[in-house]
Amino acid sequence: MMPVKCCILVLFLSVALHTYADETDLFGCNNTSISVGLTNSGVMNYNGQGIDPDLLQTLSELTHCTFKFVPVTRQYAFDLMEKGIIDLVPSVTREPHREAFAWFIPYYEAKFLLLTNANKLPNIKNLEQLKKIAGVKLARATGSGYGTYLNYRFSEMEALGMVTFYANYEDTIKALLKGEVNAAFINPLLYQHLPPKGEEPFPLKLLDVSPANATLVSLMLGKHRFSSAQIANWLRLIETLGLNGELQKIMEQHVSADIATSMLAGQFHARH
Repeated sequence: MMPVKCCILVLFLSVALHTYADETDLFGCNNTSISVGLTNSGVMNYNGQGIDPDLLQTLSELTHCTFKFVPVTRQYAFDLMEKGIIDLVPSVTREPHREAFAWFIPYYEAKFLLLTNANKLPNIKNLEQLKKIAGVKLARATGSGYGTYLNYRFSEMEALGMVTFYANYEDTIKALLKGEVNAAFINPLLYQHLPPKGEEPFPLKLLDVSPANATLVSLMLGKHRFSSAQIANWLRLIETLGLNGELQKIMEQHVSADIATSMLAGQFHARH
């Protein structure tokens, strides 16, 4: 009987110590830096400057966690998260197959619009019309999510040979500007840094061809690093920043008050 009692005691101590660790390490800082994969995403982050770096600075001050920024392309960010090489990636959309290795905390919403070469494409009213135009090429960021509706439409157009893949959202815009493709789905906020204003090589047009609502965008945190209890604390902290207006203030350092309000409307403002 003694070995059985010892095993039970060891199991009890293991559970107790894990619970104690969660209680004393509320956010998963664990006295080591949290590795953050940053992709170039317009006003959210551009070469280490933007809404996401400013938000992470605020979170560091509130939690006393240390963040280490690692520039990555969106193409590799999810693989690095799954392998446990990076711990957190901001500005990603929630995809069901990624829930096996990551938690998702939504903090703003984005509407993807179709950015087109106006010389090559007529006014597109819907994606069925786009599919019927011979030779059209559409850029997509590898591994990126565009919401359920557009993800499904992308799969249709990929089967028709219409889709060319690129490493990042930024690269899809560059491909359009170089004439490699005729259109790319983007969040208009991503376009603010590319190209410099007034230097477009041809007329561009932004079109809303999706009937879907804006897509929720999240912080993605690795399950290899963060427990469910710690994620609950991160969630409460993000909700507090959203509801008390601090998140909007951070955003207004980079976008207008109206744009910041629209980004947060479905997530926080509706609760007031």
